Amino acid sequence: MDFSSFDSLSIGIIAIDTTGRVSYSNQVYAEFLGYTKREELLGRHIKEVMPHTKLDEVASTGVMQKGVWQRTDHGFLFGNRIPIIEEGRCTGAFAELILHNIEELDDLSDKLVDMEEQIKYLTKKLVSNESDKSPQFIFQSYSMREIFSTVRKVAPLETTVLITGETGCGKEIIAETLHQYSGRTDKPLIKVNCAAIPMELLESEFFGYEKGAFTGANQAGKIGKFELADKGVLFLDEISSMPLAMQSKLLRVLQDKEIERLGGNTRKAVDVKIIAATNENLEDLVAQNKFRQDLFYRLNVINLRVPPLRERPEDILLLANHFLQRYFSRFNKEFIPLSLGAAKMLQNYRWHGNVRELKNTMERLAIMCEGPRITITDMLQFTAIRNHTCKKASLKQQLDSVERSIILDSLRRNEGSKSTTAQELGLNRSTLYSKIEKYNMYAYAD
Repeated sequence: MDFSSFDSLSIGIIAIDTTGRVSYSNQVYAEFLGYTKREELLGRHIKEVMPHTKLDEVASTGVMQKGVWQRTDHGFLFGNRIPIIEEGRCTGAFAELILHNIEELDDLSDKLVDMEEQIKYLTKKLVSNESDKSPQFIFQSYSMREIFSTVRKVAPLETTVLITGETGCGKEIIAETLHQYSGRTDKPLIKVNCAAIPMELLESEFFGYEKGAFTGANQAGKIGKFELADKGVLFLDEISSMPLAMQSKLLRVLQDKEIERLGGNTRKAVDVKIIAATNENLEDLVAQNKFRQDLFYRLNVINLRVPPLRERPEDILLLANHFLQRYFSRFNKEFIPLSLGAAKMLQNYRWHGNVRELKNTMERLAIMCEGPRITITDMLQFTAIRNHTCKKASLKQQLDSVERSIILDSLRRNEGSKSTTAQELGLNRSTLYSKIEKYNMYAYAD
C-alpha cells in the first residue's frame, strides 16, 4: 500500500506489516514518539517503540479497533487502529493519532470530521474484512460488525435466513453478501420482490408453466424462479406481502424440495437456499393470522436484524463519502468534500429512509453542488434535510463520549468481564457499574 499521501496529514499515521515491523510513519507520529526523523522508525518492531500498543493484534486478526484511548511513555493518545485489506487479505495495520493531550478534547469534534475529509480516499478501507468480496457492504459500527460476523458464520451453511429491518437499511446487500460467502457463489442469486408481483401471477412466476397452460401463456412455456435458482440462492424480499395461499405452496416446496409447473403433471427436484426479508414484524402477522406460523418457523432459523442508520451514526459519514466518491466519479466531476457544518447536519438527521435515502441525497448533492465544499446552504437548498441544528458538543459531552469509548473498548477486549475491566481501567467495581448504567452498556457487560 502506498502511504505517501499521508505525509502532509495533520494527524499522526503509523503503519506496520503482519510481522509487526514499522513500514511507514509520517512526521507527526514520529515526533509524538520522540523521533526527529521518521526514517528512524522504519523496520523496528512496533512493541519496541510502543510496548503497550495493540496495533500488532489488529494486523494479525484484521479486526478494527475504533476510539482507542491509550497511555504511552509519551503521554495519552486517542485514535483508531485499522487493518489494511489488500486483495482480500490483511497485509498489516495502521494507526491514526487523533489527539494526544487533554487540552485537545475541545477540538475533537472538528478533528474527527476534518479527518474524514483529509483521508476520504481511505473510506473503502474502513469496511469489513475481505471487502473485495463484498464491495458494497460498507460499515465501521460495532452493530454492523456483529452482523457481518454472523453472515460469515452462517453463509456456508445450508439453512434458511430471515433478514429483518426498516425499508432502505440494506437487507438486499446482506442477502448478496450471504450469497457471496456461501458455497453457491458460482450459482445464481435470484431476487424476487413478493410485493411487486400481482397475486394472480405469483404461482406461475415461482413455479413456471408448461406451454398452453392457460390463455395468454407463452407458447414455449416458462421457467419459474425456483428452477432458475436451482443449485443457487432464492432471495424473497417483502415476504410478508405473500398471500396465505401462496405461503402454503412455498412451505410445501421448502419441505419436499420439489416443484410442479402449472399445466404439468411431473414434479422436479430443486436444490435452493432460501433467504427471506421483511420490514414488518412477522410474529405480529402470525398472531393476526396474516402469516403462516409453520412457514415463519421454517424461515426464521437464523434471524438477522439490520439496524436503521440512526442507530449506527458512526456509519453515516463513511457511507456519505463513499456515495459522494461514486457519484462524482460517475458524473466526471471533481470530488467536493463536505464542510464541517454539512457533515454535522448529516449526522444529526434521522434518516427515516435509511441508507437508500442517504444514497439518493448524496447523488443529488453530487449533481447540484459546485464547490469548493458542500455547505449547509447546499444541504438546505438541494436536500430534504431541514431544521437540524449543528450545535457543537460541549466539553462535557465530548469527555463523556471519550469515556464511553474507553470503557466499551475495555469491555469488548475483556469479553464483557466487569471485574477485569475495572482492574484494567483502575476503577472500583461500583464506579464501573454506575458508568455502565450511565452509558447504557448493559449489552456489552456480563
